Amino acid sequence: MKINKLILLIIGIISLLVVAASFAVLEGTKANSGDMWRPDRAKLIFERAEAFLKRGEYNKCRNALAILVERYPTSEYAEKSLRTLAYDSLERGDGMRAHYYYTQLLERFPGIKDANNIYDILGKINMGLLQSSALTENSLIHEVQKGDTLFAIAKKYGTTAGFIKMVNGLKGDLIKPGQKLKIVLSKFSILVDKSRNMLVLKKDGKLFKIYSVSTGENNSTPVGMFKIEEKMIKPTWYKVGAIVSPDSTEYELGERWMGLSVQGYGIHGTRDETTIGFQVTGGCVRMHNSDVVELFDIVPSGTEVEIVNKVA
Repeated sequence: MKINKLILLIIGIISLLVVAASFAVLEGTKANSGDMWRPDRAKLIFERAEAFLKRGEYNKCRNALAILVERYPTSEYAEKSLRTLAYDSLERGDGMRAHYYYTQLLERFPGIKDANNIYDILGKINMGLLQSSALTENSLIHEVQKGDTLFAIAKKYGTTAGFIKMVNGLKGDLIKPGQKLKIVLSKFSILVDKSRNMLVLKKDGKLFKIYSVSTGENNSTPVGMFKIEEKMIKPTWYKVGAIVSPDSTEYELGERWMGLSVQGYGIHGTRDETTIGFQVTGGCVRMHNSDVVELFDIVPSGTEVEIVNKVA
């Protein structure tokens, strides 16, 4: 009898352990999978956040959305929450926080249809942060000394006079002793994806801004690692069989020229901006004039340029 009771007791304990284990697995499934449990709870939190927003309780709304993103990072409501958080931060003038949420949105939901629009927004945010008076990553304040010039300062820090002017909102080249200038020390590089006619400007290896470009007809733009060797403002264009001056209606280099370390190829502007976004050039990378002027000011000679057929 005692043996039978012992066996029954052991069987009972084993049964309890099996039930407990099954319950633990079920709870783990609820907490970690993308099944029906998660959307229901995520939706509830999102609706609560919307209610806070309608009542003007903005802090409570943001807190609820942040909790939702943390608990249910892959749900559709996490995407909605990140969009709301990013937009709200942008409206409040908090560029750094907006940048964080938009970056999270792209990293967690890379297949969203409006990704290009988000990249455009991020580019504008990045430029705004650089041009703010606050010190950003890899930047410092240079106090102008007697005898300083913008070009000398740019050479000292490995940047361009145009970029110093852009960052500090200067209209001309005149500076005076005691003036404080924000200097960005970051290293910029360029990636051109021919398959998407896209030029990616990177800052310290991270995406900074994306530009739409044109590349070579019949895939003629060379692939490889190059450097910007020469930078010129509206240089005379020496094409096969002719010399074309910048004031000619046939001039096709636009506002700026950045020659690459491969003979005859470069990044330049255009006289016909309707061609941007297509493979129509003789092999060069062609940009909108306003974009090429901006890029020209940001990147110094020696900047690395990688050209690929398709970004992995």
